[in-house]
Amino acid sequence: MSGEWPYVCHYDMSLKKKTTVLLVDDHPGFLDEVSGLLIDKYKIVGTARDGRSGLDAARRSHAEIILLDIEMPMLNGIEVARAIRQAGLTSKVVFLTMHADPDYVTAAFRAGAQGYIFKSHLHRDLKLALETVLANRVFVSR
Repeated sequence: MSGEWPYVCHYDMSLKKKTTVLLVDDHPGFLDEVSGLLIDKYKIVGTARDGRSGLDAARRSHAEIILLDIEMPMLNGIEVARAIRQAGLTSKVVFLTMHADPDYVTAAFRAGAQGYIFKSHLHRDLKLALETVLANRVFVSR
């Protein structure tokens, strides 16, 4: 008879919710590259090419992770990170930048970052950094 026990249940892993990510960088080719690296495990909820647009997108999207460049038009990434914190958003901010200078790293974390990736280490560090900050730990490229 149909509908009797035992039922066999299968969990569909494709239904698992992907972590949402917002990308903010003023280089469209780089945005495409980062998107390509993340698309299998993360859901890209938006991209922005300047700091002001990035802040607006952060407020609208409520992405779980925001990947930010430092040097951008309108507002720089440090200013965007500060504004994200002041707005009370709970997104995890990860900088993705060419700046390896310790002063930039310090400024990023003071502004509310949880991660800091050197663009030159993108392929090696990106997924590890995101997993690390999602586990509520801090990540810095070496």
